[in-house]
Order: sequence, then structure tokens, then C-alpha cells
Amino acid sequence: MVYRFVPRTTGFLVVIAVALMASSSWAHWYALGPTKDAWGLKYDGEVDSANGNKLIVRFTIADQGRLKPIDSVFVMAFSNPDRTGTNLVKSPIKMKPTEDGKLTGQVEIGKEFADRAVIRIFTLTVDGRSQMAGPTAGARYYDVPLKKFLKKAPLAASSQSGSSVSPQSASSVAK
Repeated sequence: MVYRFVPRTTGFLVVIAVALMASSSWAHWYALGPTKDAWGLKYDGEVDSANGNKLIVRFTIADQGRLKPIDSVFVMAFSNPDRTGTNLVKSPIKMKPTEDGKLTGQVEIGKEFADRAVIRIFTLTVDGRSQMAGPTAGARYYDVPLKKFLKKAPLAASSQSGSSVSPQSASSVAK
């Protein structure tokens, strides 16, 4: 009697395994061009030192431009400087609307990732059209290098501390 269910169970497990393997390959991301002006994005950011070897990354989107609505925002750092390889950091920034219509959020990351980290803005829509159909279906992303928001420490201070980020000062760049 027990052997009667073995073929069904085996078939069921094979179907589930195939579905799970296929779902991991469904995540397609496509990079958007290098200029924020082409996408109408307006953003600013700030990086502050936190306790220990941590940085607080604050990011504000004033205008979502042609990428409206923004799906998600992450701070990501990769094992290779050309933004390939394994993810060393993938921290979501929970974006919340402000009273003046902006989206803002913050996240904490390790200082050792500051030079290779990017703020990656994901969208499923460009110019009001879904990007989830056709041969290039998938999310679109725009990268903002975290270096834009870092203020380098003076050479004397960095040679003593070994850090390239000033522990007491913050830098803000408006875009």
C-alpha cells in the first residue's frame, strides 16, 4: 500500500524542484544609462559615521522622473569594482514619503564597503510603461556611487586612523 504513493510523490517533488529552479532565474535586471538627467531623477544623499566601523547612509529622492514609481532602493557592494561578482552588501533602504512629497530613508553599512558601494534604484516602469513584458522583461536599475556622498579625511588624519572617511564630518551633495 505504501509503495502506491511513491511514484506520485516523486513526480510531485520533481515538479516543485523544476518550479523552484526556474523562479530563481526569473530575476532579470537591466542597467539604465549613466546620466541621471536623461531619467529626470533628482536626489541627494548624506553619509555619516556611526558607532564602531559603521556608516549611516541617508538618501532622498526629490523627483522620481521617468522612473516613477520607484520600486525599491538598496545599498549594494560587490566583490569586483566593476559592480559584478558576489554581493558583499545588499541592504534595503526603506523609503518613506515626507510631507513635501519626497521619498527618504536610511541604512547602516560597514565602512569597509564605502569605496565600492552603490545606491541602486530599482523600477519596474519607465515612462509609465511596464518593463515586465517582452524579450527584455525585468526590472531596470540606476546606480548612484556612494563615493559621491563621502567626504575624504585629510591625509594626516587618514594615515593615522587608516580610514578614508572622516569620523565626525558628513558630506551632502544635491543632485
